[in-house]
Amino acid sequence: MSYKLTGVETYSNVETRSLINQYRTVVATRYQPCGHTEIRDVIRSSSFIVSRKIDGELWFAAIDADGAKLIAANGRTLTGSHPILDELKSLPINTVLAGELHVPNHDGRERVGDVSRALSKKGEGLAFAVFDLVTDGETTFYDSPYVSRLEHIKQSVLAGPTVHVIPTELLSGISDLEIRFNEEIIANGYEGLVVRSEDGRGYKIKTERSVDAVILGFTEREGTNEALEVRSLLLGLTQDDQFILVGVAGNIAVDVNRAELHALLKALTTPSEYRHAASTGQVYQMVKPQIIVEAKVVDIQVTDSKGLAMKQPVLSHSNSGYQAHKPVAAVTLINATAIRVRDDKQVESDGASWRQVEDVAPVVAPSSQNLVASEVIRRQVWTKGSGDKVDVRKLVVWKTNKSESDPSFPAFVVHWTDYSKGRKSPLDREVKPAPTEKSALALADKMIEENIKKGWAEVT
Repeated sequence: MSYKLTGVETYSNVETRSLINQYRTVVATRYQPCGHTEIRDVIRSSSFIVSRKIDGELWFAAIDADGAKLIAANGRTLTGSHPILDELKSLPINTVLAGELHVPNHDGRERVGDVSRALSKKGEGLAFAVFDLVTDGETTFYDSPYVSRLEHIKQSVLAGPTVHVIPTELLSGISDLEIRFNEEIIANGYEGLVVRSEDGRGYKIKTERSVDAVILGFTEREGTNEALEVRSLLLGLTQDDQFILVGVAGNIAVDVNRAELHALLKALTTPSEYRHAASTGQVYQMVKPQIIVEAKVVDIQVTDSKGLAMKQPVLSHSNSGYQAHKPVAAVTLINATAIRVRDDKQVESDGASWRQVEDVAPVVAPSSQNLVASEVIRRQVWTKGSGDKVDVRKLVVWKTNKSESDPSFPAFVVHWTDYSKGRKSPLDREVKPAPTEKSALALADKMIEENIKKGWAEVT
């Protein structure tokens, strides 16, 4: 059988696919990111199994009556003729292994981008580093601790030219872990370490890096002195004359004055057809793309939890505010902390360029194609008071018309605005997505019931 690579979501064995999904949910996606300077603050265990993190893609090897096959987290499969499969086919039927599919680099760190290029060239140069046992056909990863599973794969997987069990080491003490990171990872420029502690927790320790990003929006909160201050920042990188959203900085260093930053950004607020909601329910107030911050990040994520390319919105800015364009395959900054405002850098001079992350991310050529316009299906406004003391509450429900072309968009959005001039925080917003018109209107009715009481008058 010749080499064959199938598309996303094409693996059809329901039982094995379900077990793989369980493994990813329970184990693979629950490793806590940790910067190399945070080891003592994050990791509390005194004993752990340590291995080098290989910069590749998570794939699974499954052996059945037809032989061995490789299965990606997103359901792609590699079957047929390939050295990796030839080396795995002698394992017992119904065995499923978790491993890192990668292209070895004997001169330094592997690069995840090399995997997709190798796959497109009949898998030339690929290798598979096994790091866990999902099932041996009788028991699963639920039934035994990692130490036992590791011993099993060491005994059953024979090292060959393209398949091996990832080397591990048992360490005791945070000092030994720090020494290992400095002497192996930093000294050689590798990606990081995977740490499995005795209490069952997992960590991915990586060298922290800094990214200079432009502030696209902010949320606010009341500070200790009752003045409004920045709660979190919406960050982007520039590509030509457009802005690619790359995540948020919910953490802000103590050296950054949140109140002063709030005053600076408040003066730069701008209209936007793009809305971004924070985990608190607040909607980010969009600002003119003029302020750059240095963000310390633990990781830069290229794929989502399903192994699919990380899609991010693309925005452009003009005198009328932000316009939204078709999302592109991009990145998300993980555990970003804004550590300082870069007064010495300008957006116009590529101070927040996408080139900063091209070593781990795809080269992006943003599309200028505008998204389909949204459609307002319900709008209501209420007021209370008179004279210069008038409070306003507004409900807007719209159909995005974008969910079919881009699943990252909800089908419907419900937006509630509450303005009261006398409050310390005069303007509050709440945004809720909905999958259907019926559910969106039900959310709207509930908001009205909870917020419109006696004394409010609806206006047209």
